[in-house]
Amino acid sequence: MRLRRLEPVLRQALHGPCRLPRGSRLLVAVSGGADSTALLEALASIAHEFELALTAAHLHHGLRGAAADADLEHVRAQCARLAVPLVAARWNAPARMRRESLAGEAGLRTLRRRFLLAAAKRHRAAAIATAHTADDQLETVLMRLARGTGLTGLGGMRPRHGAWLKPALGATRFEIERDLVAARIAWREDASNHERAFLRNRIRLDVVPALLAAISPPPHRIAEARAGLARRVAAAAGEARGGARLAARAARPALARRLSPGARSVDARGLGSRPGVILHSLLRLFWNRANPRSSGLPRRHVEALARLLRGGPGGEITLPERWRAVLVDGRLTLVPPRSPRRPMPAASPAAGGIRGKTRTNARLRAGGRPVARA
Repeated sequence: MRLRRLEPVLRQALHGPCRLPRGSRLLVAVSGGADSTALLEALASIAHEFELALTAAHLHHGLRGAAADADLEHVRAQCARLAVPLVAARWNAPARMRRESLAGEAGLRTLRRRFLLAAAKRHRAAAIATAHTADDQLETVLMRLARGTGLTGLGGMRPRHGAWLKPALGATRFEIERDLVAARIAWREDASNHERAFLRNRIRLDVVPALLAAISPPPHRIAEARAGLARRVAAAAGEARGGARLAARAARPALARRLSPGARSVDARGLGSRPGVILHSLLRLFWNRANPRSSGLPRRHVEALARLLRGGPGGEITLPERWRAVLVDGRLTLVPPRSPRRPMPAASPAAGGIRGKTRTNARLRAGGRPVARA
């Protein structure tokens, strides 16, 4: 049977942001849960429309004992029924995480991503599809709000990021489970999804129900209300991503005009007076150019840079990965680790000489104007 609610969502994604060249191979991450079971089922039904070849991938983490073994068998049976090749591996995740100083949700996610990327490379897949839904988007946005985020973070997960596709972001868990029940397709429930040790689980189990209680839907409509909340937040996240793109489009030429040839210094004169969303976008672009291997500049560091630009003639703050930002004589410079401190330029007598500038920076560090420490 067909998954009538999910398939149109996937078609729209594959015609739009998740489009792949015809003849491509798509690796589908399948855990055995409802979302990934439905994703593989629906993709298998419509792959011929896009001339896509599918390969499924499943990682057994070496956790949860017999339950994880049953997950793997469920995925094997589904792939055999659909005639989709399966790449499966069994890792001792706890041992790998100890060796690599990984921990918690983030550590397991790192291992899964590594496995999926290796499987995609080995099987020459053009992209990797994961089963994130509008409910996952809701949880992601709430987590980022709790930790502190800006316009980019409010955009949540993107439908496409490099080789990673999330074609089911437009569907809700409620719709997916209704599809599976109607089609009489079983799925596996992961008991760890109900453990409150992980932040995402606490958001799902405690925060989202509290929001729904505040909205006060009728008791028999709670599931529909949760799906509606997920859809509204996912739509708002899409608008935020559009706003972030517009801000970056405005910031990019402004940065290019001010950037030094080495990409680590900009003319900072007047930058602090720019609108916050443009300034923050410009500072993130500046950081990404100076440190392209970084995963991005957290909001608290962006705000610290903005305060530095608005705060006075000079100063210094610390940044991630032991980088420093130094503001001297109207130039903002990003200094990488183990680099010598940028020498103070010789100032004209009218400016008070080197000694006057040194006193200014010493006063900033000593408390005349506190230097922001991000």
